[in-house]
Amino acid sequence: MDVKTSRMVTLGLAGVCGLLLIVALIQLAGYGQGYGWLAADEESEAGISTEIDQKPIKIPPMSAFAEVENRPLFNEDRQPTPHDDDAVEEAATPVVPINVTLTGVIIQRKSESTPEVRIAMVHDNLRNESLALKVDMPLNGDQAGWSLVSVEPRLATFKNVSDEKAEIELNTAANAAKPPMQRPPVPAPARPGAPIPEQNNAAESDLAKRIEERRRQMREEAERLRSQRSNSPNGQKN
Repeated sequence: MDVKTSRMVTLGLAGVCGLLLIVALIQLAGYGQGYGWLAADEESEAGISTEIDQKPIKIPPMSAFAEVENRPLFNEDRQPTPHDDDAVEEAATPVVPINVTLTGVIIQRKSESTPEVRIAMVHDNLRNESLALKVDMPLNGDQAGWSLVSVEPRLATFKNVSDEKAEIELNTAANAAKPPMQRPPVPAPARPGAPIPEQNNAAESDLAKRIEERRRQMREEAERLRSQRSNSPNGQKN
């Protein structure tokens, strides 16, 4: 460190010491001794309370902020933002009425190893399809706003997004509407002496011919075998 720098440092330290000495002399002269904490009786007389207010803050009603809503701060024209009419119309669109038929119900009671299962077999009349729905499952297509909420032995309850409920009773006529399997008619036995239809006569005649032909073939085969045995050396008698 050179001489010039050391002198500047010395003068700086001397100035700090002089300032501290002046502050000490002021305090010794009694400056500031007239200030202090107020006593409790003096605080009450002056109307000053040091107790913390523990009462909860009450928020004003929304009507007090009507001017804020009417004059939005972040809009340049300070006018309310117009509502989207399309969104309002979309929200106001009514839910499609439910149009299903309950064709069956499956209820599995709760046991130690399996939980309770309730399934409703329905036919969607709008989409012409059959569905198996568990509780809380929605329908498909335009009726997706309807969900199954409960299943009883002969009743299924649906609820839409507007909390409207619809109870669908079991339609036993849906299964009965299917035509039964048609079986070919069985001809009634012919009465004695009744005329036999020509078609039956032709079939019986053809069958008789086949039987007679088979018998003839069997007789010829038997005669051929008999003749072979008689002509063979082992077949002759001693």
